Amino acid sequence: MDLSIVITTRNRYQDLIRCLESVKKARKGKFTFEVVIIDDASSDETRNLKENSIPELPIKIFKNHSNQMMSATRNSGIKHSSGSAVLFIDDDNIIDKLMLKYLMDALVKYKNYGIIGPSMYLYKGKQKYMDFQKVNLVTGKTTVGFHKKGKSEMCDSDGIPNVFLVRREIFNTCGIFDESIIQTYTEPDLAYRAKKAGYKCGVYIKAKTYHNVILDSAYSPRNMGGAFKQKAYCLMRNRMLIVRRYGNWFQKIVFLVFFSWGWPILYSLLMLRFGRFDLMKYYLYGFVDGFKYMITGKLENSLSKLL
Repeated sequence: MDLSIVITTRNRYQDLIRCLESVKKARKGKFTFEVVIIDDASSDETRNLKENSIPELPIKIFKNHSNQMMSATRNSGIKHSSGSAVLFIDDDNIIDKLMLKYLMDALVKYKNYGIIGPSMYLYKGKQKYMDFQKVNLVTGKTTVGFHKKGKSEMCDSDGIPNVFLVRREIFNTCGIFDESIIQTYTEPDLAYRAKKAGYKCGVYIKAKTYHNVILDSAYSPRNMGGAFKQKAYCLMRNRMLIVRRYGNWFQKIVFLVFFSWGWPILYSLLMLRFGRFDLMKYYLYGFVDGFKYMITGKLENSLSKLL
């Protein structure tokens, strides 16, 4: 098997069907593939989806009995897949009809890249919103960037969210997703581990995916954990985890002294505008657990006290 397409989903049946229909239309290229759906304990129509629902696709469905969240659900997809490359697709994507072909072509062309993703566009309006992302290990801030004309068609990236292809050998060499991270910063963590093993991570700009989201501010309630409260906790804790694991001694000290405490204060002040007082304790617990990890290297998870 050349390619395993892993789609993780939870309570977004219409999004999932639309995603699968786009995969069906993207069957171009001389490679074999399978579609592995991991249902993270959905309670909507998703739980009744059958493997023959879209006969044109070789679908396998596996169901979590309880909500396992992103990292564990993706790992389940890895374990149930057999392809020499694994493509992760979030269920709210509609992939371009040439995306699979372009990513598989890039896998052959760029042998030093272990993780490859597409440029990302909004589904509504078709506006590009990201070619790559960079994590600043001094400030802890993640920024998005865009390809410049005349530059290489591959843009290096500190992890790729949403849709990304991984060589199977990456998991064999670097391990699977760290389930202690839960969600948020899972992709940069994998990319940094791959980099240490000699593999690059990049976006191949010819490949495209269309993300069915609304493009709003990075500091909107949705992007700051307003929809899923565990994200609010992970945004604080895991930001510090990434700096602690992959920053040099200077970056760690500057971040710890000048920036670590600023993030929960900034997020809390911004959420005051929206009356989201419920998120503040998640930011606080995330900061405390992240600070402990920065100092001791021991990672704690306080979500059980909060959810």
